[in-house]
Amino acid sequence: MSNTDRPDEQPAAVPARTPVPAPNAVASPDEVTIRRAPKFGVFIVGGAVLGFLATLVVVSLTMNLPGQDDDTSFGGLVGYFSLWGVTIGAFVGAVVAVVFDRVYARRAARLTAERVEVELPPETVVGELDDHGDQRP
Repeated sequence: MSNTDRPDEQPAAVPARTPVPAPNAVASPDEVTIRRAPKFGVFIVGGAVLGFLATLVVVSLTMNLPGQDDDTSFGGLVGYFSLWGVTIGAFVGAVVAVVFDRVYARRAARLTAERVEVELPPETVVGELDDHGDQRP
């Protein structure tokens, strides 16, 4: 049976809740710069990989030229020249990242943002003890 069928019964009194205080908010304007920035590590590793691939292509194209000694293996040549290829590729990747960083720095936008610091009121309940029962005799 629902409560609407018995009009003579009143619901139990709900205890009044104390109003919850509103948090304090302090706003202050700040000027910020928004721009894109390249990830230098990605450019350096990408340049190193491209330098290794370029070394691999150059060594494979020049492996069987006339007038060369056949004493060296393909792996040995790739290993030796990849030291130069990877180093030069990583350097070129870093230079490209620096150039992109300078270009993106020129396109940076300066905006005013509003910083809001919110201070929450302490949470207390009526009748709650501050020490939470940690007292010792």
